[in-house]
Amino acid sequence: MKSSQLIKVGICVAYDWDLLKNSLPRIYENADIICLGLDKDRHAWSCIPYEFDNEAFFSFVQEIDRDKKIIVYEDDFSLERLDKRQNCNRHRMLIAEKMGIGGWHIQIDADEYFLDFHGFTQYLKLLNNNPQPYQKAINICCPFVPLIKKVTGGYLYVNFRDSLPEIIPMATNKPDYQRARQNGHFNHISTFYVIHETWAREDDELWFKINNWGHASEELGAQAKRISYYNLWKSLDSNNYQFIFNFHPALSKAWPVLSFGEGENAGDFIRKFQLPKFPLSQFSLALKNSRNIARLKSLLRRVI
Repeated sequence: MKSSQLIKVGICVAYDWDLLKNSLPRIYENADIICLGLDKDRHAWSCIPYEFDNEAFFSFVQEIDRDKKIIVYEDDFSLERLDKRQNCNRHRMLIAEKMGIGGWHIQIDADEYFLDFHGFTQYLKLLNNNPQPYQKAINICCPFVPLIKKVTGGYLYVNFRDSLPEIIPMATNKPDYQRARQNGHFNHISTFYVIHETWAREDDELWFKINNWGHASEELGAQAKRISYYNLWKSLDSNNYQFIFNFHPALSKAWPVLSFGEGENAGDFIRKFQLPKFPLSQFSLALKNSRNIARLKSLLRRVI
């Protein structure tokens, strides 16, 4: 691995590619290589075709890639013999293979916006400035702030209050994508927040996502459940959100309450958003990030 390719960023690109206009500028300067993995037939992981403006996409890539660090990798990422989850995992693994072994492999989705990617990459380098896959496998995770819906004057987002936010693996020294970015590696938690424009879409786009993204069969498997959840989402507005609790489609309590934040668009929301204080003290976080403590807890659970 060349020292100039320490920070490797892979992104699965699909129908919502235009959200890259929000996410890519936030990571471009501090990435050494960026791989955009795009299905060659413009099919979702469900093998359903989607509309895609090729001219606009490649024009955007050419415009932003002033340092020539972006690879547009087109391949068949929607095999009919695989289900949505398996196609998702395979897509991510092929992107990682395309960028080669070694370094920090970071995978973000087009709708995920780092608030301080420079700080995150510096943090990774302090942890390990030459990560290799033969070393102990580790995931570096980030806290998320999910955006749920665009409403009049702003966005509804998940407020975790004083509890630990949704934590997602973002970087690893050993790519092994078993359930999107989840795997059996040790999860080390960082405090670098990511805004996730997950459900804050146009009605038709959200309906397409609910039916075709990698988690669909696990989180909203039954058609009746998808319709019911979608109708509940459509009913949300800037007045009734305060009556909604436990909104996550699979693990309801993972999204405890909704709050309102001002913003004409996602970028405006981010500029006005007051970042919550991370709920764990440095000491508590150090304990949580200790492999030895985690191993001891595992042994105690077995004994009990």
